[in-house]
Amino acid sequence: MPEYFTQKGDKMSLNFSENLVEKAVAKEDISNYSPSIGETLASSNSISAIAGEQAIPVNQLPQSWQDIYLGKSNTKLSDPESYVKMAQLFLHKMSRGDVDLFNDSESLEHLKPAFCEIFGKLAWEALDFYGEDFKVDQYPNFDSIEKELPPGEDYAERQKIVEIGKALFAEFGYDLPASFYRVHLAPIYREDVSEVRPLRFSEEDRKNARAWDASLHGQKVFPIQLMVQSISSKHGFFQEHGCGCNHAMARVGATDTSFEYQIRPEMRTTWIRDFIWTIWYEYAFFKFTPVTKFLVG
Repeated sequence: MPEYFTQKGDKMSLNFSENLVEKAVAKEDISNYSPSIGETLASSNSISAIAGEQAIPVNQLPQSWQDIYLGKSNTKLSDPESYVKMAQLFLHKMSRGDVDLFNDSESLEHLKPAFCEIFGKLAWEALDFYGEDFKVDQYPNFDSIEKELPPGEDYAERQKIVEIGKALFAEFGYDLPASFYRVHLAPIYREDVSEVRPLRFSEEDRKNARAWDASLHGQKVFPIQLMVQSISSKHGFFQEHGCGCNHAMARVGATDTSFEYQIRPEMRTTWIRDFIWTIWYEYAFFKFTPVTKFLVG
């Protein structure tokens, strides 16, 4: 990880409600991943139920999520229990083939074991990554980053990018993962803040591309994107991202204007859950996406 992405925030502990802490978690643990995890989960008879749907038990989640469940993780999620339930549902659907591809097509049933093996592994990788990415010490220290900006004629523009990051964090806080904020800070480390960077093919960015691309694709949850664009526009920029994994901050032109947008309070929880769910499967599917340099120009 680049040096400028190793800023550490103050470590903070998460205090769970008593009723959540008191829920027992079995000692069984599969945090030491093996290549047959999809098969292992698919063949397990242990099932939980959440909102009327089948889900993986907590003790079969990556260790980081078991720690979140028990209040042992250094995270500050506003509703950790809901995040854990989402993780249980996500891993079940991916590792047991509980998707429309099989639910609606009996003729494809013979392919289900292969799907469970592959996508169970990818889902595990996604949850394992985000279980760590939600930890407080993974988040950028915006003030420290701002102080370390190099002087120059474009200092003011780089400072605006940091201000966008601060405003996004003020809006969403620790309910969105650290990588969401990292990708929005990335332009300050480019030669020009408006440089179009193909994340998959960039030597500088490819090590972070999987998580960063997931956060950008997650903005297909349009209210989240509107919030990002509204905040960015107030600082003189718009976000750009394409299916070739291009990413850039476009300067607001003379004919453009900032706009005000607020997420409806009654829909806020829904949109954030949608965003989290989307970045999980985007992270999982990243290596399955057909890519070509032809798209990036």
